[in-house]
Amino acid sequence: MQPPYHRLEEFVPLTGSDEDLVRRFAASNRKIHRGHAIRREGDHVGGIFFLMEGWVASSMMLRDGRRQIVKVHLPGDMLGMPSLSLSRAGETLEALTEVVVSVIPCPALGRMFTENPRLAVGLFLSTQKERVALMQSLSWIGAASALERLAAFLLDLHSRLNAAGLTRADGFDLPLTQQHLADLLGITPVHVNRTLKRLDQAGYVQRSRGRIVIADLAGLRAVAANAPPRFADHDAWTRLGSPSGNHIPDP
Repeated sequence: MQPPYHRLEEFVPLTGSDEDLVRRFAASNRKIHRGHAIRREGDHVGGIFFLMEGWVASSMMLRDGRRQIVKVHLPGDMLGMPSLSLSRAGETLEALTEVVVSVIPCPALGRMFTENPRLAVGLFLSTQKERVALMQSLSWIGAASALERLAAFLLDLHSRLNAAGLTRADGFDLPLTQQHLADLLGITPVHVNRTLKRLDQAGYVQRSRGRIVIADLAGLRAVAANAPPRFADHDAWTRLGSPSGNHIPDP
């Protein structure tokens, strides 16, 4: 299995030794069946998870049992990073498909930071990208219509899946139920169905047996809640002085 390292090298150019280090500190691979939890809210935090294959939902529960999905994770994502700052896991990580994760225990993650500042910077910048994504999703839920929310989410999925090499002919498999989409976008499943039909009838997307094809990319962008952000990529690494050791450059 070729590890999906595209997320790790979005901001920092990885070397072969960097990849070897990640493999060394990844304790083991775990297979998780669809619908099962990788880790539940309130569980002990023993490490993080590198998503090798499959789709995972990160969610939080309200006191009355309602669920809010805050992120749909794709191959290459690091799972469980926010809970490193908590005494117990703050989110539930649920497999939306058959999933393979690589487990990185907390002590190994700490040694990785110490031994390889390049990877530490890469992970730091990647978490900032996740923060931008969360800011965007909050803006969708707080101010956008259902049509704008769903269009923005489909564009985000298309972009991320394309980066992972998981799109074909401008389309991708969508293994999410209407309930999943409702829990993510803050609308009802019925409203999800109606909104998908509107996007289909307008010619922006085509749906067929769990697959979505972006038929009119420009049109979908025009109705989306906001434009996708432009990330600095490797310029962010250069901006920080390309740190590669323990020496701290002069300001």
